[in-house]
Amino acid sequence: MTDGQDRRASAWAITSGKGGVGKTTISLNLGIALSGLGHQVLLIDADLGLANIDILLGLSPEATLQDLLEGNASALDVIVEGPEGLSILPSASGIAESDAWRPEARHRLAEELGRLERGFDLILIDTGAGISQKVLDFVLSADQMLVVAIPEPTSIADAYAMVKVCHNHDQAPQTGFLVNRARSPREAFDLHQKFKQIVNRFLDVSIKRCGYILEDLSVEEASRTQQPVLLSHPESAAAKCILQIAQDLAPETAILKKSGPGIFEQFLDRSFTASEV
Repeated sequence: MTDGQDRRASAWAITSGKGGVGKTTISLNLGIALSGLGHQVLLIDADLGLANIDILLGLSPEATLQDLLEGNASALDVIVEGPEGLSILPSASGIAESDAWRPEARHRLAEELGRLERGFDLILIDTGAGISQKVLDFVLSADQMLVVAIPEPTSIADAYAMVKVCHNHDQAPQTGFLVNRARSPREAFDLHQKFKQIVNRFLDVSIKRCGYILEDLSVEEASRTQQPVLLSHPESAAAKCILQIAQDLAPETAILKKSGPGIFEQFLDRSFTASEV
């Protein structure tokens, strides 16, 4: 039996393959919703070089992930408090990938973030777009990945590519699928069924349906005013969908790992393995 000191947060990587599908908006609002349900949640903006979460909230953080990578700040220095008690680790714009992913920077990142794991119930990781090594390092170190797609052929193709690449590795995370900007619940259901069948047939991978978010102009309005739609338009269709997703996923946050390496220990192992290839 392990004591409470060995327990760590579950970690979910929210990813997409394709950019522009609303992944960051979903990450932020889902984090707020889960925090509002009483969970201790840390949201990491892992889009190194193109930070967005602080912009969506109108924040001007004194320190960012870049300061952590450069050794000028600790993770605790960088974390800021968001709505509903959500903790946010903001990234920074303009970090070159070659600078952000140097071995010493990855080592510092893994060590600093590893100290935070036991202080939260859940860590949400908003990854960058694409299937670069830095994106894969985060996704493959997580317990679960939540793949976001919109009802467009390119988005679905890129979501499939993300699942394929991840499941070509050993110990790929559990996979969930979320449809954004659906025009109706029926469209979301049909897209999930189609995607599930394709992934199961060609990759022999089982995915979980994690819900949908309806197309809603309130999301754009909230973005323009730098407010989360969950708070600025709580009665909107999109906000209600996000709350439903949070309520459906919330029980999983109570299942904390009791043994084995933390996500950032795995991240460190993966990063150095990749750098040696």
